[in-house]
Amino acid sequence: MTKFCSTIPEDGRIGGEHQTLAAVFVIKSAGFCYNFPVNKKKLIVANWKMNPGSVSEARALFGKTKRAGGRLEKVETVICPPFPYLGMFARTGTARVFLGAQDVFWANSARATGEVSPEMLKHLGVIYCIIGHSERRALGETDDSVSKKLRAVLAERLIPIVCVGEKERDTDGRYFETLKSQILASFSGVTGAQLRGVCVAYEPLWAIGKSAKDAMEPRGIHEMAIFIHKVLFDQFGEGAERPRILYGGSVEEKNAGSILVEGGVSGLLVGHASLDGEGFAKMLRVANAV
Repeated sequence: MTKFCSTIPEDGRIGGEHQTLAAVFVIKSAGFCYNFPVNKKKLIVANWKMNPGSVSEARALFGKTKRAGGRLEKVETVICPPFPYLGMFARTGTARVFLGAQDVFWANSARATGEVSPEMLKHLGVIYCIIGHSERRALGETDDSVSKKLRAVLAERLIPIVCVGEKERDTDGRYFETLKSQILASFSGVTGAQLRGVCVAYEPLWAIGKSAKDAMEPRGIHEMAIFIHKVLFDQFGEGAERPRILYGGSVEEKNAGSILVEGGVSGLLVGHASLDGEGFAKMLRVANAV
């Protein structure tokens, strides 16, 4: 039987009250023993959404972000432009700055007007792909379609960023079960060995679109990161690969450092703040310094 423990490795130590929180939370989860993995390099993902409005603006923003990320040794930067701009930036990534997509279809060949296949993305030099973003789910995307997209992306050896998160918080903790069901359904049909390199972005819907002062506290983020790891651990077993956990939800330069240091996550999924080239560059430097 697996023993109790909640050790945090030297390369990503979370100290003080947050380490205590991890211990308390894990002890309540019977049989769970896990070395909490915080990658030495932080993964910062710029999700431009449906922005900017012109090619010239997109080129300028991409250039600023690429230059800023290219100088940093401890950060991996992913830029996810809208589909019309992907071809413009095809194969322009570097060892530190990568091209990503905001969505994908679950098949390489199908009668699917308006969709983009994993194979197409791969030929453009796309490395990362966001799957199941809350804004896609709000338009009708289901856990089943997320699962099919995840398997298709893995088959093309792209790196998926699977988004999960509860719509609201309740006082009796039912949101834990909601999140667990979402994770298990989204990862249906995936093996533990396939988790290598996979990223899970926790984005609580109730915290998205607010200012940094209203965003989720690092302590709460840490708790949810541990919970996500536990759900995957229970499902795939001790020998499975460990995904990187990212946080998304009102992330700005002001709170990026505290989330990365105290939140127990390996990176950030950044929305509107990634559209400010100078501000996002500062955020990348903050991530590089922690």
